[in-house]
Amino acid sequence: RWMAKWPTVELLAAASEEEVNEMWSGLGYYRRARMLHQGAKSVVDKYNGLLPDTVEGLKSISGIGDYTAGAICSIAFGKKEPLVDGNVIRVFSRLRAISADPKAQASVKLHWALARSVVQQCSDPAALNQALMELG
Repeated sequence: RWMAKWPTVELLAAASEEEVNEMWSGLGYYRRARMLHQGAKSVVDKYNGLLPDTVEGLKSISGIGDYTAGAICSIAFGKKEPLVDGNVIRVFSRLRAISADPKAQASVKLHWALARSVVQQCSDPAALNQALMELG
């Protein structure tokens, strides 16, 4: 339904917030719909409708943080960028026998460093990152 209504970022950006919320109805967590809509507007306004292909460029879009930027860069653009979510933390914690609180700042930094190191050594960052997310 969503893609049929707004097949381009320009069409989504031009939609009203009410239209976006109506299409999102039933999916819950409406903040995601608002952030997606704001992000589409930003991509159109700042990048002429073309999604940036760098972590820095992606993070300049409202609603995109480290994880999402890494996921987009590696999966959509094939770039060797890490991503870390709860699943990735579980995988690396088991592999490296890390028992530290996974939410502690030092632990988060460690997991990002591990993910960065592993993705830099692989030939297919999209497959690696998707596998880490699924495995966890």
